[in-house]
Amino acid sequence: MREKYSGPVFDEQTFQGIWNTNPTLNREMLEAACSPGVPKSGLIDCLGLHTRDHLKDLANDFLLSIPSTAKKSMIVEQLAGKLSKDFPMLLPYLPVRNLDFLGRVKGSGQLSVRKEELRYQDISHTQNYGFLFLFNTGTTYTAVIPTELLSSLQGVDTAVIRTNAELHQRLNAYAVSLSNLYGVLDIDQFATIWNRFEAEVITPAEVGDELAMLSRVQYYYWYENELVISSYFMTAQEVVDFLVTVKDIPYYKPTQEEIVTYFQSSYDDRSPAANAMLEFLARYKLNKGEDVEDLMAEISDVCVAEEDMQEVLDLLDEYGLLFKGLDELTHFTQLFNELSNHSRKWTLRGHTPLAIENQKMKR
Repeated sequence: MREKYSGPVFDEQTFQGIWNTNPTLNREMLEAACSPGVPKSGLIDCLGLHTRDHLKDLANDFLLSIPSTAKKSMIVEQLAGKLSKDFPMLLPYLPVRNLDFLGRVKGSGQLSVRKEELRYQDISHTQNYGFLFLFNTGTTYTAVIPTELLSSLQGVDTAVIRTNAELHQRLNAYAVSLSNLYGVLDIDQFATIWNRFEAEVITPAEVGDELAMLSRVQYYYWYENELVISSYFMTAQEVVDFLVTVKDIPYYKPTQEEIVTYFQSSYDDRSPAANAMLEFLARYKLNKGEDVEDLMAEISDVCVAEEDMQEVLDLLDEYGLLFKGLDELTHFTQLFNELSNHSRKWTLRGHTPLAIENQKMKR
């Protein structure tokens, strides 16, 4: 059933609200994104600044088969060719903010920006995939689009690419959200949910074509055999086993608000059960560098994916959280069970255990 259309579920304002990052974290991410050394203009020179391990990871992102004995120079050469070939094709699948920033840089291929003015979302994907390189140049960051890639930007209709990118950005948001909600879903279900809320009617086949490309420039899900699969699943066999478990269960139908919620996380962080667990965890000291919200997210993932209790105890140990006695452990277990009962389970196709139980009682 098609809902009354009142504008996109994910508009620019929604995205900006979700991606708004505090200045300290923004600076940390930008510093981590910087290439070592001074700005270079050539793609091979820019790639050559990075370690062999970094280059192998990048090659893996582009599905390049690199022999374990390959020299760094060979990896750089193969990557440079692959990036130059794929960049024009992947442009419309990059985030809109990335495209807008590329537009600012493409004139000369280099742009210096005051550190307090640059946002990580401006360069998130382009930097990560080697289409743009960021350098720390004192009070500024200097962004470089390698010479070999500039022609792909200077000869295109920016308005058309941006319009396509806006649609792709929304499709990607649905893919992230629905894979967080269901774990695995088919393109028919994707199209069903999209067509309930969005003005653009899309077929399952069109969904598949777009997600096959979008999955190349993000890490939150993968796309295979007409399935959108959360990156929580590591192997195809895990997916096969999961689908056997859920084959007779109907999908939960999310609201617009839930689609936005599950884009940000695999759990509803505003629920009373989640708030109670987070409040409890916040009382404890964690290992240096660990964050209680990260621990909460991982515990929620265990609930959603229905891993066993040992997985949770291992997480607590990993984060350095120690209970002082049996009473505290018992209280945690009660909170965990409450959180689990209110979680939208992948094995229940997004339904909660409580909702399923209530349905049984009404029969």
